[in-house]
Amino acid sequence: MMERKPPDFHPVLPRVNAGTDRNSMDGIKRTQWLASVMLIATAGALVGLLGRVAWLEKHVTDDYRDRIARQNTAEIPIMPDRGAILYADGTPAALSVRMYNLFADPGYIVDPAGKLNALKDEDLSKAKDRLVEALSPLVKKPADELLFEIEKNATFSDGRPRRFMWLAKEVDEDFYNRFQALKEKMHEESREAEKLSNKSKDPLVRAEQGQKASILFHTLDGVGFVKSMKRVYPLGELGGNVIGFANNYEGVDGLEHQLDFMLRGIPGSMYVTKDAARHTLLIQDQRYNAPDDGRDVWLTMNTVMQGIAQEELKRAVDEKGAEGGTAAVMDPYTGRILAMANYPFLDPSDLKGSPEESHRNKAVTDPFEPGSIFKPFIMSWALEKHVVKPTDVFFGYNGVFHDRTGRTVRDDAGYGALTVHDILVKSSNIGMTQIGWKMGASMVHEAVVTFGFGSRTGVELPGDQKGIVPPLSKWNAGQLTSTSFGYGVAATPLQLLRGFATFANGGYLVTPRVINALEETSGKTIPWTDVTGAPLQRQILSGQTCATMRGIMVDVLGPQGTARGAKSKLYQMYGKTGTAHIAAGSGGVHGHGYAASDYNSSFLCGAPVDHPRLVLIVTLHKPRHGYFGGTVSAPAAVAIMERCLMYLQVPPDAVPETVATGGAAHGIRH
Repeated sequence: MMERKPPDFHPVLPRVNAGTDRNSMDGIKRTQWLASVMLIATAGALVGLLGRVAWLEKHVTDDYRDRIARQNTAEIPIMPDRGAILYADGTPAALSVRMYNLFADPGYIVDPAGKLNALKDEDLSKAKDRLVEALSPLVKKPADELLFEIEKNATFSDGRPRRFMWLAKEVDEDFYNRFQALKEKMHEESREAEKLSNKSKDPLVRAEQGQKASILFHTLDGVGFVKSMKRVYPLGELGGNVIGFANNYEGVDGLEHQLDFMLRGIPGSMYVTKDAARHTLLIQDQRYNAPDDGRDVWLTMNTVMQGIAQEELKRAVDEKGAEGGTAAVMDPYTGRILAMANYPFLDPSDLKGSPEESHRNKAVTDPFEPGSIFKPFIMSWALEKHVVKPTDVFFGYNGVFHDRTGRTVRDDAGYGALTVHDILVKSSNIGMTQIGWKMGASMVHEAVVTFGFGSRTGVELPGDQKGIVPPLSKWNAGQLTSTSFGYGVAATPLQLLRGFATFANGGYLVTPRVINALEETSGKTIPWTDVTGAPLQRQILSGQTCATMRGIMVDVLGPQGTARGAKSKLYQMYGKTGTAHIAAGSGGVHGHGYAASDYNSSFLCGAPVDHPRLVLIVTLHKPRHGYFGGTVSAPAAVAIMERCLMYLQVPPDAVPETVATGGAAHGIRH
């Protein structure tokens, strides 16, 4: 048998196409080449960037860096809260409250070009209708009128969309909360509609509820609020002439202006990072500066006494047909002003309804020739310097007297012999002229300036006037005669009240005060005297002279006095009347004559006489129903004094009836 060999085995290998192989190799090489190019380009770019950085580090100035930083950073001011002004009992006279200002984006709401609003076509129209219907009760405008205003303001004249308009300014928190509740209600309804849309298998229901959800959700997108602070005056015209008013930025008048540096506070700031479109990306915490809120200020004024003073002053002005009036009440020992009223009153919350004249605090801004209420200052100085005694007698010349220069001085009643006591009680010009001449110009001038006339009182009120006191070098015989009974000089009501307080406190000239305390830091209050130091006071009269003067002026309200009809039935008061002619035209103190029928009628008083608690002044300007100080101003002053003392729970006096010392007192002017 022959051996059989196995057949040769030749595996079948795939044929390699030479062309295909070359293409694959080319692709690989091309990819490698592109990668190399990209790597080289990237490396070059990085080198270029590093070079640019190096160049910038070397060549870019600080100013250029600041410009770059400003492009990406914005400083946003944070306004402080303005401090409150409060009465002595803590009742706010002025404070700032948060207000809300409702605005609309009419270009977004109407969207005439169809590029701004998330809603389109019919949905947009339905959203507009829902918007005005929802806002109508809030802004108190008919829906169609509101829609007309929004559509009218949707674009500028050149067709560009207008993106802002006010709908309601300075609305309160209740308005804001009602709007937020309305918005939340719409969003809740939108969520409910969306749930129904997702649950329903009916395509029509799904579409209807989905549309409703979208409209409700976006209806109020085009409206929002800007928060602001508004200055409010809860007590209205109570003390308004003193408080003044402020706008959104600063105090404009009164204490609001005078204390603006304390009330305003210091603004804060925060810095934010913005993108190229000026959208805020980040608040930079490390550059946040909190605002320093304004300080609260407590006044010396008392709400009850202020109300009393204003009520009685208005009654007197109305009854006597006066053009205006002033009243002020002061503690004679501390100088604290407890009430200060000027009529017509100013309501800082209704400036348009308040006359322009009411903006002035006439108690400190309007000096006038005081007339006979000036006589106690001259007489007390004559007593202090021992020029006269209360029992000294001067002749009254039966109402007509010619001084050494030939000038005629008149009294309204023809008096014969008058003691110094009676000269003041009956308010004799002739008697005061003789006392003035006996003192001499130098001593009378000394008396005037020692009582603080011709100088500011130092009160913390704007417009505190010096008044008018001619220098001694310009005094002549006529000036000596005039000043002896209150002419030829001018003083403010507060200057007169300050001088009159010396008779109550033992002879000290005090500095009037209207500020009682200050908020030093949040929650910490300090007395105002810790800031300014103790108010200045100096003794200018002896206690004996003051007691003598009070004893004389008690009789001004007695049967022979010029204020006999105004005597209190509760307290023993002392005071002095004054009825001063007003200079004609704008001549002032040195004008050319006096108006025939224009007067300032005044009354200064204090009580109780033995231990005075209060002093006050009432002045009526140009009264038309009577003009004597004793019948025009004295009744109002006594009423204010009685009510204020009762408020302070000062026990009434046993008021004795003053026995007449003889001599008829008829036709008394002063």
